[in-house]
Amino acid sequence: MRGLWVALWVAAAVCWGAELQPANLRVRGETLTLDPAPLWDGQELWLPLMHIKTVGMRLPMEGLDQGDMPSEMDGTVSGTMGLPVPIELKSSEPPEHHTVALPCVPLRALVRARGGYTRWEDTSRTLTVLADLKGVRLDAETDGVSIQTSLPVLWKSFTLTDPPRVVIDLIGCRIPDQPPTPEGEHPHVKTIRIGQFDPQTTRIVMETDAPITLRQEGVASAWVLALREQPASSTEASAQPTQSEFQLPLLERTADGVRLRVPVSEGIRPRVMFLENPLRIVLEVPGVLSQAVEQTINDDALFVRALRAAPIENGMVRLVLELSRAVGANLLTGKDHLMVNLRLPRGAGGSLRQKIVVIDPGHGGEQPGARFKEGSRTIYEKQITLAIGLKVAERLAKQGASVIMTRAEDASIGLYERTAMANQAGAHFFISIHCDSNTRPNSASGTTIYYHRDDADSRALGQAILNEIVKVSGLPSKGVRSDATLYQNGLAVLRTSQMPAVLIEVGYLNHAYDRKKLLDPKFQNAVADAIVRGLKAYVEGIAE
Repeated sequence: MRGLWVALWVAAAVCWGAELQPANLRVRGETLTLDPAPLWDGQELWLPLMHIKTVGMRLPMEGLDQGDMPSEMDGTVSGTMGLPVPIELKSSEPPEHHTVALPCVPLRALVRARGGYTRWEDTSRTLTVLADLKGVRLDAETDGVSIQTSLPVLWKSFTLTDPPRVVIDLIGCRIPDQPPTPEGEHPHVKTIRIGQFDPQTTRIVMETDAPITLRQEGVASAWVLALREQPASSTEASAQPTQSEFQLPLLERTADGVRLRVPVSEGIRPRVMFLENPLRIVLEVPGVLSQAVEQTINDDALFVRALRAAPIENGMVRLVLELSRAVGANLLTGKDHLMVNLRLPRGAGGSLRQKIVVIDPGHGGEQPGARFKEGSRTIYEKQITLAIGLKVAERLAKQGASVIMTRAEDASIGLYERTAMANQAGAHFFISIHCDSNTRPNSASGTTIYYHRDDADSRALGQAILNEIVKVSGLPSKGVRSDATLYQNGLAVLRTSQMPAVLIEVGYLNHAYDRKKLLDPKFQNAVADAIVRGLKAYVEGIAE
């Protein structure tokens, strides 16, 4: 039957007359070439029964001809959804235009029933099937580790040294929303970690007290991998990467987000930077890397779009986490590692129209802020901040957000009065708008956003907004900075805000290039649009 079939229509009783199109199937990390091809109806993938062994299932035997049943299928799916449905296909061989009913099964429904995940990619017309990791158990009696998945996966094991580790990659597997907790103990296993290495690979890492020989692979949904000691001087152990070889960290799901464990020697303080366009977290840590490496991640739930590492001078490695959205990031230093914890920041989630936003045009009334005399004209910071603030408020209102302005005219408002408005209203965000200045005209240019001390959520908000401003402003980015770099106690409007809060220094009033832009209504509009886009990206995960 190879090469004979072109999909036409499924019976109306099954798909309500929906037209079917040939599709691809990716299982255990491999895109399969199947003939006859699976058929996609817009919601379900209909898999010819002869191919069902590719996903390691079997169906109830009732009503099926033995010739239709593949052998060596693992597990059973019960219920009416498991029964095959005849789908009419047109043959390309004589007699012309005759049709044959080919038994097909609804693959997505079967995977859901068995426990697993499917993802449809419209551009490649491919359905990816992933098994769920069900359990990991150490067992001293069997001298091994037993692993269970909901569907057969391709597993590969290998070892690393310094410290000695056993790594098991489960290809075609994901960690479910309720991750299994490793169970049991083994005399040679010190720690065990489970993480999503990439969208199709779950990685299990066991740190052991001695080198272990493990270079095996197979396809299964339940198996035991024996752990055997290996002399430290063996050829295989010496062939593995040494301690100096830096490796990309593993993304591990946690109860509220994701974490990465980066090896760092005791007493070493890594350099950390938060950058924009695109959003990045950059760490510089000790290590040796022969060449740059990169890993792309296509799962937005992991918050990281790509991991990159490159060697830099003085025996250091630059590790870059390119983010898929603004995240709250906390860094905790351990004895021999740096733990990077990523999570959804406060106020994120839902829609911007559900949020209360306080816009604070800096200064006002008898508090003019920075000023610059240009001929007979004096330019005041309070005028520019009000103009931009009004534009931001107008755009937020159009988005459906609830907007509170600390001032909508040239009025004096106390610092603590501004944040009191936000706190009493139960606002979700506080955004204060200012213009920068210094003692030397034309010596500094660009946009800076401040957050309070080490508030990770406010830092994430500032990063999301600055990420959009630098795209349109034409001004350099001076970064997202803690207000502790200005004053020991920080800035009053940030210190006293009970919600994520930022202070935006849009540009330098005493720099000719910045000042010309700050006074331009088109520039003010562009910055206002960018602030709203950044806030929307923080809340909803994407900008318009």
